[in-house]
Amino acid sequence: MSSKLTLKGGSLALSVGAHLLVVAVLLIGLWEWQAPAPPLQRLAIEATIVDPSSVQGLVGPQLPEPQPVVPEPEVAPQPVPTPTVEPPAPKPDERVAQEKAQREQAEKAELARKAKAAADKVANEKSVREKAAQDKAVKDKAAKEKTAKEQAEKAARDKADKERKDKADREKALRDKALAEEKTEAERQRAVRESELRARLAAEEQQLAAQAAARSSAAMAQYQEQIRARIERAWIRPASARTGLRCEVRITQVPGGEVVGVKVGTCNGDDSVRQSIEAAAYRASPLPLPADSALFDRNLVVTFRPQD
Repeated sequence: MSSKLTLKGGSLALSVGAHLLVVAVLLIGLWEWQAPAPPLQRLAIEATIVDPSSVQGLVGPQLPEPQPVVPEPEVAPQPVPTPTVEPPAPKPDERVAQEKAQREQAEKAELARKAKAAADKVANEKSVREKAAQDKAVKDKAAKEKTAKEQAEKAARDKADKERKDKADREKALRDKALAEEKTEAERQRAVRESELRARLAAEEQQLAAQAAARSSAAMAQYQEQIRARIERAWIRPASARTGLRCEVRITQVPGGEVVGVKVGTCNGDDSVRQSIEAAAYRASPLPLPADSALFDRNLVVTFRPQD
């Protein structure tokens, strides 16, 4: 009876061990799926096979030989979603420390943000100052260049104005000099002309005096009679001429006796008579010259009185 119980207990132990082994394998597979682990190693089950014949004399009637327990085939673990493993709730002290660390981290982050903002502000202000300085430098340079250009243009204009003024002054001085010289020359020439005119007037006065003296002489009367007779010979008597015709004829002649002008003054004849006398004076040209040249007169007055 005791042997049977022993065998039965061994078989039961083997069966239980086999099931535990299967459960262990399943648990190990699930664990490997959830977290990386070294490759699985096959577990070897060591068991001692007891020969029933060796214990026949020790036990009572032989019990039926127990059938070996065939282990169930291993089932490949099915992939399951990785469960979200929440960290274990911290203890009160740990929570306080963690909150403190979070606050310190947040304060550090805020300080870092403020420091970055301050640095960005400083950099921005520096950039603005540099930009303003560059703009001012550009404006100052442009203003200086503009001022220099304006000064150069003004200097050029002043120089050109001075050159024009100097040229105008030189030209004016030359004109004034020329005018002064012309005035001096004109005054000299006028003085010369006046002197010559006075000399001619004096000569003419002397000549006129001589002519006047000559005209009063018998020689002048003879000269005028020769001219009157010359004109009367050249006269063609018109039908309207009447007896007792008497006309004053003014004759202009040039040296040599050529008649250049005739005008009938006081006359008791009509227009046809006047015209006939003028034509006769031109036909009588050249007039006879006096024996004495002092008797020659450019302007003669002859009394035309034809013999009836």
